Amino acid sequence: MDMHIMLFDDHKLFAKSLEIAMKELVGKFETFSDTTKAVEIVEKRRPDVILMDVHMGEVNGLEVARAILERFPDQKLLFLSGYDLVEYCNQAIKMGARGFINKSVSIHDLADQIRRVAEGAVIFPKHENKVEPLTDREKEILQLTAEGLKQQEVADRLYISRRTVNNHLQTINDKLGVHSTVTAIIRGIELGSVKLKRMK
Repeated sequence: MDMHIMLFDDHKLFAKSLEIAMKELVGKFETFSDTTKAVEIVEKRRPDVILMDVHMGEVNGLEVARAILERFPDQKLLFLSGYDLVEYCNQAIKMGARGFINKSVSIHDLADQIRRVAEGAVIFPKHENKVEPLTDREKEILQLTAEGLKQQEVADRLYISRRTVNNHLQTINDKLGVHSTVTAIIRGIELGSVKLKRMK
């Protein structure tokens, strides 16, 4: 099946290696490391399937994909990332992406899954032990706590009482099925709700 596949990924060596490996399996395979003109590129070339990385330096692939799908809602788009976290998959599903594939997949499995998506399938990993999603406020409090702020400092930052912060942390623990704030932070990182800040 001859297809036109487009990959957005800032890891040039990975992208070039994948391009070489995939060309024999899918037909036309183009790679782009710069996402600034992603929407214009898609409009001009109209690929069958787009592969999008999530973390591209300072660029958030989820936001780039959202912009593409808002402009072209019928475009088949897959995320190809080393981080198939629940939070990312939920965002991908909401925006209308067709799947989420971990970069650890074999070349032949990747080609097979791309074909399936091109034919209309939707492919997302099955996450066991589904947890109740955190609200935006709960994510904000957990994020600030992960950055080292104490409960009173979080309260001051968000203009709420310390008791409210404590209540939120209790709810977060309940939702994530953990018994301490430290474990909640670790679980939050695993789920993609807590973002690790880059060291300067």
